[in-house]
Amino acid sequence: MRKIVALITLSLLLISCDNNQERKKKSLEERLVDSYAQTEQDVRDRIDIIVKASEEKDYILAMNELGMLYRTRINSKEQIQAIEMLMTDLRIAMETEELEARNARSN
Repeated sequence: MRKIVALITLSLLLISCDNNQERKKKSLEERLVDSYAQTEQDVRDRIDIIVKASEEKDYILAMNELGMLYRTRINSKEQIQAIEMLMTDLRIAMETEELEARNARSN
């Protein structure tokens, strides 16, 4: 009986860890969207492209769009922070996937 409880607990922990990563990523994307909610439509369209690219794991497109957003606008402190946090998260995700792919090829 204890083994079953331990197995169920371990399974739930693993599932919750994965969900926490997804929640963190979504919260970074939501933070970006929220920080630009009161801007012009063309800026919000660019934000939509970034969020969609992030969700589709098109890291290069998302980071390029974030970089253009960062460089072509006068951003508030909150907006800069949202850009930098999502950029860092995307870079880490991309590097992690690249390392996993290299390790899979070498094995």
